[in-house]
Amino acid sequence: MLHTAFTPYEEFLVEYVRNPGRNDMKVQHYHDTYEFYLQMAGERTLILNDICYTLRPGDLYILKPFEIHYTESRGSDYYERYVINLPASFLYTLLTEGETRLLLDKLESCVLHLSPEQAAEALGCFQRAEQFRRKTGFLAGKLLCSSIFQLLMFLTELTEKAGLPDILEGKSIQPEIVKAIHYINRHYQENLSLEGAAELVHLSRYHFCRLFHEATGATFLEYLYNVRLAKVHQLLLTTTLPLGDIAAKCGFASTAHLSRVFREAYGMSPRSFRKTALSG
Repeated sequence: MLHTAFTPYEEFLVEYVRNPGRNDMKVQHYHDTYEFYLQMAGERTLILNDICYTLRPGDLYILKPFEIHYTESRGSDYYERYVINLPASFLYTLLTEGETRLLLDKLESCVLHLSPEQAAEALGCFQRAEQFRRKTGFLAGKLLCSSIFQLLMFLTELTEKAGLPDILEGKSIQPEIVKAIHYINRHYQENLSLEGAAELVHLSRYHFCRLFHEATGATFLEYLYNVRLAKVHQLLLTTTLPLGDIAAKCGFASTAHLSRVFREAYGMSPRSFRKTALSG
């Protein structure tokens, strides 16, 4: 069974991609960093929570850490985009830890539609970051960090202004599936089943499975484990809770159950994962 793809970014990443062919994520995906994505050409479909967005040139999304998302090619195979993955600690070159937290706390996960002028300014920020990323020398890191700080200030100013930029309206998923997703997100700690979810939204098992996969790109069980594992991952990195408590908080029957599922997804035990992450 496929689980969520977790991509750790221990260092800052800025990447430009021009993709002439179809490219779909194999599974849902999340990071332990902030992600900033700018659509430059073509179209890309983003599935975030219970909304399906069509990203077109000038659209930008912001994702906070541990946001499960999925992107694919639907209306158009060709696309160009910039993406930045930002560990909060990267900003410590320029800001204190408290200043960094205050700045990043102003951002929320969302999809934004920028005006041509705003899109040009955002593109300039991404390009400068890419340019400074290639530089060497004692000031290179500070120049790169400064360019990211400018991007963050630009985005926080936009999102704080009423009506600017426009938040994209996504194509709503069927209300029955929205209800099921919300139920999983709120009750993942409980003993949930496919049959119970289908019954909750008054759909047959077959019809529910088809609609749920179309909406999320995952089966019911894959999505449930995706949510549980993202929560486990967050608790492993941000708390000192023992594995037994984490298993109970995240819907696993036992520590052994958690360890088996975690190892299948990430190729190591949760204890090893925590030890490796904290020692790094």
